[in-house]
Amino acid sequence: MKIRLLVLVVLGGCLLVPVVSAQDVEKDVDVRVDDLQSVGAAAVPMNDFVYRIEGEGAFFLVNTAEGAVLIDTGTSLPQNEEQMRLVEEHATGPIRKVIVTHAHGDHSGGLPRFRQAIDAGEVEFVAHHRYRYMSRLQDDFLPYFKSRYHVLYPTRVDLGPESPRPYWNMEPTRPVFPGADYEFELGGVKFVVIAPENGGEGEDGILVWLPESRILFTGDLFGTLYPMFPNLYTVRGEKYRDPLDYIDALDIVLDLKPVTIAHSHFRNAEGEAYIQASVTKMRDAVQYMWDEVVKGMNGGKTVWELMRDIQLPPELELSQGHGKVSWSVRAAWEIVAGWYYYDTIANLYHVPPSAVHADLVDLAGGPDLIADRARRYLRTDQPLEAIRLLDVVAGNESRRVLQTRIEAVEQLLTEAREGLGNYSEIGLLQADLRASRKKLAALGAKPGARRE
Repeated sequence: MKIRLLVLVVLGGCLLVPVVSAQDVEKDVDVRVDDLQSVGAAAVPMNDFVYRIEGEGAFFLVNTAEGAVLIDTGTSLPQNEEQMRLVEEHATGPIRKVIVTHAHGDHSGGLPRFRQAIDAGEVEFVAHHRYRYMSRLQDDFLPYFKSRYHVLYPTRVDLGPESPRPYWNMEPTRPVFPGADYEFELGGVKFVVIAPENGGEGEDGILVWLPESRILFTGDLFGTLYPMFPNLYTVRGEKYRDPLDYIDALDIVLDLKPVTIAHSHFRNAEGEAYIQASVTKMRDAVQYMWDEVVKGMNGGKTVWELMRDIQLPPELELSQGHGKVSWSVRAAWEIVAGWYYYDTIANLYHVPPSAVHADLVDLAGGPDLIADRARRYLRTDQPLEAIRLLDVVAGNESRRVLQTRIEAVEQLLTEAREGLGNYSEIGLLQADLRASRKKLAALGAKPGARRE
């Protein structure tokens, strides 16, 4: 990040004011989601009364003269035991309030250890009034979501018997509603809990503001990376996040003018000028995407054309290592107009396109001929078209089909790694490769791609 200095002459002296523009804000960051697995537990002081409890899911300890406040609780993974020992070591008094910024398991996972105290009225559990709703969506569909998560996180998610997630069944004792901030003072420290209409990772995201210190705890309002284009649709599977609500939430941040953003993953953001510039850039990038979707839809373009064509201009380029513009374009379209694209009436009914794929394979003369046509696309650097053709043969793959698919996916994987480095995109491509190589091995062929 480059910082320029604006020199103002004030009463015969000089005042140096940092000036940061959108162009100065980094276009990408060095970390990705899988790097979180290497983050160890540690208590990092932010000032003389606030600690960042570092880990795969970081959270924050705020000490006061009358007890402490926890902002988030970390994951339900074993590392949480070490994190909580750090809380016990550094807390200057009993935990009085636990504020959970949203229901994701890396933020709410440590909540059950406070359940008895919450039920007894000794600890107040503060969260967005949509906390239970959003957590129920995860809990009710857990087997379905686990099957999806396992594809992206094969070493972190097992498909064994379901274990209970008690943190998703807890109701906040002090729900916070949009437009009705929850303000309280504890031990001389003022807290303001703000509930936007929609946050970066769901409808239950909240912000915690310490006005005297100008520290803003944002949970995952900005996603996993900072700064980045938001994850308005996550391919692991969740509700769409509304772009206009997200823009409004970023405007709240800008109006507060924090000097520190206590971001839940990897690092805090420091400095009012840098924060104003980076949050403005993120807001403007989403606004640009939205405006282009509006223009394209009103101009008669298809969703596929908009996914292809809408890209951030150079001055608004941001990391797409977690969120991705093209996926957010489709999410915005479907928030506005739903899943029916007025392309074919067949999509109004229950018969999927794959129902006639076997007929297409027969008419083409067999799977190998489809593989040969797909290879024509590979020779002209059109792997996506090749994949579309090869999808028709799903379930009836020959060696040639699998070899061609492996080569096509390898090409996409190279492009993804050398391009945006999007974690989910790379994970899904790797999963596709594993599946094809396994099928090829079962046919008795070497699992490498055939080169021509």
